[in-house]
Amino acid sequence: MKVINMKEFFKRAIMGFVYGVFIGQTILILESLAGGKGNFYPVSAYLLEHSSSQISAVIIQYFITGIIGISFATTTLIFEIDSWSITSQTALHFAITSLVMYISGFFCGWFPHTVKSTIIWFVIFIVIYVIMWVGFMFYFKKQIKKINEVL
Repeated sequence: MKVINMKEFFKRAIMGFVYGVFIGQTILILESLAGGKGNFYPVSAYLLEHSSSQISAVIIQYFITGIIGISFATTTLIFEIDSWSITSQTALHFAITSLVMYISGFFCGWFPHTVKSTIIWFVIFIVIYVIMWVGFMFYFKKQIKKINEVL
């Protein structure tokens, strides 16, 4: 069984944090452009209401988006465990990333705290996850075909 290289883990974690914050901020800018009427909204009204100040809400969201990035970047190491089936790898990756995303969204107030919105959130997450997973599978199958042609 392959042992996780800690240097690679920390490299992915650092880059994941940076990417997570970048993507989070980009989404905020796009949301503000779409519905902000010329204003920038750095956090949800829920997070602002439940924080001591706007800057503390921004800092909380900054670190939460960084944590999301870390979770997505580091959990890709799961797919490097050759002794596991793709089903096991995918199930664990899905479980970790969906939980991190849900808990992050819950604390940041990115969706209402109701059963209905939770179900809708998970359905949307599953659809996006499946689309991304299928896309990656096609990509890697194409890469394997190219390698086999060279051999």
